[in-house]
Amino acid sequence: MNILLLGGIGSGKSEALKILKEEHNANIIEADKVAHFLYEKDRAGYTALKSLFGDTILDDKKDIDRKKLGDILYYDKDKLRKVDEIIHPLVNAEIKKRLLDNRLNVVEQALMPDENFYDSVWYLYTDMEVRIKRLMLSRGLSRERIETIISKQPKESDFESIADKIIKNNGDRSELEKNIREALR
Repeated sequence: MNILLLGGIGSGKSEALKILKEEHNANIIEADKVAHFLYEKDRAGYTALKSLFGDTILDDKKDIDRKKLGDILYYDKDKLRKVDEIIHPLVNAEIKKRLLDNRLNVVEQALMPDENFYDSVWYLYTDMEVRIKRLMLSRGLSRERIETIISKQPKESDFESIADKIIKNNGDRSELEKNIREALR
């Protein structure tokens, strides 16, 4: 079974993944980590980004400097769109390679999917104030910074419109464990 787990920053996706791995022996695939893998030297993402930006996005070791890249993309929506058009299909292809047969596969990502090759789409819903408090505590971010990040992510209604299951995560770990068990039934 292939599940796509969606949710915005601070929704608790990392904790949900831990539960799915530890208690349900799930094969966990994180889209961000797949993208970072593709950014490694001589991989398809590295080659594509280097041809688009040249050496301006490389550090002194000739690795992609994600901060430099992020700074460019933050201010230039056209370049961001181009990068998305290049990287997203590569990420999807790599995710498909990592799906294991006869196993619970859970793919986590913060963005809406470009492709749907999943048996089920789960949205991890967490109240906004809970998310903000979690992020202030865990990452030391200001409320203003958190609200800016959240404003750039898909809206709750976007996630809900494609979700087969909505898992609430406003409580503690044991409540989340219970909600995940119910979703797996």
